[in-house]
Amino acid sequence: MRVLGVAVVAVLLLLTGANEASAQPGILLSQEELPPAAVPSQAGESVRVRYSTLRTATAAGESTGSIFLPRGDPPDGGWPVVSYAHGTVGVADQCAPSVAGFNYVDLPAVEQWLAAGYAVAATDYAGIGTPGVNAYLDGHAAGANAVDIVLAAHELYEDELSDRWIVTGLSQGGHATYFAARDATARAPALDYRGAVAVAPPTHLELLFPAAGPAVPGLPTTGIVNYALLTLAGIDDQRPEVGIRGYLSPTGIELMELAKVTCSRELGRYLLAHPTSVGDLFAAPLWSEKFRTLFREMQQAPVDGFDRPLRVVHSLSDASVPIPLTWAQLTAMREHGVNFEYQQLVEENHRESLMASMPESLAFADRVLSSG
Repeated sequence: MRVLGVAVVAVLLLLTGANEASAQPGILLSQEELPPAAVPSQAGESVRVRYSTLRTATAAGESTGSIFLPRGDPPDGGWPVVSYAHGTVGVADQCAPSVAGFNYVDLPAVEQWLAAGYAVAATDYAGIGTPGVNAYLDGHAAGANAVDIVLAAHELYEDELSDRWIVTGLSQGGHATYFAARDATARAPALDYRGAVAVAPPTHLELLFPAAGPAVPGLPTTGIVNYALLTLAGIDDQRPEVGIRGYLSPTGIELMELAKVTCSRELGRYLLAHPTSVGDLFAAPLWSEKFRTLFREMQQAPVDGFDRPLRVVHSLSDASVPIPLTWAQLTAMREHGVNFEYQQLVEENHRESLMASMPESLAFADRVLSSG
């Protein structure tokens, strides 16, 4: 079945052309072995895949990612699937989890999902491991990346996977989860999408980024310059028509170029050694209708359209993604009648929220995947 699937893709590419085939979501384009360091200890079978998906909110493209099966024989009906959307690692190709392995934040969660009997399909996001720069925090694209890898996984492991699946992620992955959760049923109608878990997901960014400019004072929020640089790098590469470079200072351009080729931990260390504020990055403000429209198109998290249960997690002690952003998101979703549950942590920081919420997230997955 796996060989046949790849052969069918080859025929499609010949008959329709690569661009048309890439426009179809979740077409398996190639597969290869994962580097040993990229294979979780709880994985039985594993593979690195390249598949068709969205490149940005408005353009088709490709992404790579990892697929892991638990150890042992699949249960009757196949392994249920967790689409895992990773947190911020950077936008350079060497940062892709299918190349470098999952970092110390995401790996324990992936291991727990596998140990609990779930197959894991984990996108790298388009542009991390594929040509160009990742359109960082382009939620429509990242959400599609997280949905489409599940389609590719079923093409590869059809007889070993259940049609039932959920999506989850931390931080950047939490933002992607909102978009995947809204679009999952429509984007993958042949599968049985059951729900989502968004952990510490940034929202309302479309209201914050347009306020960036040289007059922005230094902010205490951890990592804000890192996030800003990754966002600017993605816009510069994938949306050159907006001319973002013309709004940046020489320092901003230099650091943006560094962000394109450096993983987040290394970039963070550099910024600690060379303190920089958001204002230092800019020569002119972004406050214009052009950029307000752009950031709404990229980043505005959906507040309705969810057709399956949604779980949201955030901590009062999160210094990377301020919790009032999630409170505003929950209020908007409640006003739109969204079916969600919310776990508010107290002492955990941004990264710790993922594992602190795992017991309840596993219970949620068991409930939505085993019902009806």
